[in-house]
Amino acid sequence: MKASLRLVAGLIALLASAAVAAPEPVRIDSGLVTGTVEDGIAAWRSIPYAAPPVGQLRWREPQPVTSWQGVRQATSFSPTCMQASSWDKQPRSEDCLTLSVWAPEDYSGKKLPVMVWIHGGGLHSGSGSQPLFLGDQLPRHGVILVTLNYRLGIFGFFSHPELTAESPFHASGNQGQLDQIAALQWVQRNIAAFGGDPARVTIFGESAGSGSVRHLIASPLTEGLFQAAIGESGADYSRRIKPEHRLAAAEDRGKRFAESIDAGSLAALRALPAETLSEKPWKPDEIVDGHVEIGEVSEAYAAHRQRDVPLLVGWNADEGVDLAGEVQDLTPQGFREMLAGLFQPRPIPPLFDTRYPAAEESKVRLMQDSMGAAMWNWASEQVAGARSPAYAYYFLHVPPEPDEPCTYGCRAGHGAELRYVFGHLDQDRAWRPEDREIAARILGYWTNFAKTGNPNGPGLPVWPRFDGKAQTVLRLGTSAEIAERGEFPDYSAWLAALRGP
Repeated sequence: MKASLRLVAGLIALLASAAVAAPEPVRIDSGLVTGTVEDGIAAWRSIPYAAPPVGQLRWREPQPVTSWQGVRQATSFSPTCMQASSWDKQPRSEDCLTLSVWAPEDYSGKKLPVMVWIHGGGLHSGSGSQPLFLGDQLPRHGVILVTLNYRLGIFGFFSHPELTAESPFHASGNQGQLDQIAALQWVQRNIAAFGGDPARVTIFGESAGSGSVRHLIASPLTEGLFQAAIGESGADYSRRIKPEHRLAAAEDRGKRFAESIDAGSLAALRALPAETLSEKPWKPDEIVDGHVEIGEVSEAYAAHRQRDVPLLVGWNADEGVDLAGEVQDLTPQGFREMLAGLFQPRPIPPLFDTRYPAAEESKVRLMQDSMGAAMWNWASEQVAGARSPAYAYYFLHVPPEPDEPCTYGCRAGHGAELRYVFGHLDQDRAWRPEDREIAARILGYWTNFAKTGNPNGPGLPVWPRFDGKAQTVLRLGTSAEIAERGEFPDYSAWLAALRGP
């Protein structure tokens, strides 16, 4: 009996060791790394792509990684970037500039397309190691997945006159964007060692990550770093640079912040503990610094300065509920005053006056339409100012209710599509056959787009190129859902009314 038990125990140990194994070490430009193999997927977690931005490197442009001796174990996630979020419970550190790679187990010698994920979180929270973004499914569709961390909040979007003076580019304020660019440069140098094709890189992101994709398309620093782009529910539609986004204004804001916490110099700011800075209120924004960004994104499209790559963008049917929740304590009268402020000195246009009366639901409707219009505008800019095609979607599928009440992403809310994009229909909800069918469809569209710049492929409903008409926006949902609410406002008219004569 004891011998039989030892045999069973040995077999269990053997199976466990086979389930999670170590692939052969991979040589990259900073040394050897090893990861894990589990259920047919090879993974390398938290590989440094830049030096730790600590001490005198706080707020500096990302610096090269120091090479290491021996084999680096890339088998677990390192801390996320400093942030003030309450929802992300992972350990945090300024030493956070890492990325992770997932590939099919038989990656060696392949030249697979690469998808680089840029997480959202308002530029102040989130990470590439959130469980939702794990790469255990996307590589099964013939791609390499890369997720990354970038500096957030005051560590990633902070300008100051002394920072600008010490910069070789005479700019400051876009450290987080420079991190994203450094990660893409790492991909160009190293992804072939993981079976990836550096000539077929797609950047994709959601919410603020989608906004980052939009800004990377317009940056003069991203030439040759990617060949396609996907934006999910995140963009702006301004045609003018906001005064507070200009470098001089951002420097003044940084200087006033430093004075408010009795840190009168850059040296004093760098001497403060990261936790102290992280606790201070700070609204991060991309800055038109003349280096990473030389103008508003719409200007880049109009002047044909953007990266002319295939584009896939879209939005969700219910995210206005989530986004309106961020506008607190707004009475109906306050809402109308806010609406009037969008158009001063013009009166509120009739389209807006009719669609948004002084009612509670108007706030939700305006936030929903703002997102839809932003993504519509982005696709329209592509049609007008690029040779490469645009594809637009409208996600209106309602997932099953979660086991616990959800905050963001209820119904077809903000981020509701992400479980389908990453194929993570786990056991926390009563997933249905229609959910799995929609997940398979989205995974097919997204990975086809990464492979060819066109989401269409065998077994998928035809997705037409966007041409500025609502009929060319693909509805992602069941037939019943599409029939129930597959329409949305004329966002061309909406944008025209917003901008005026």
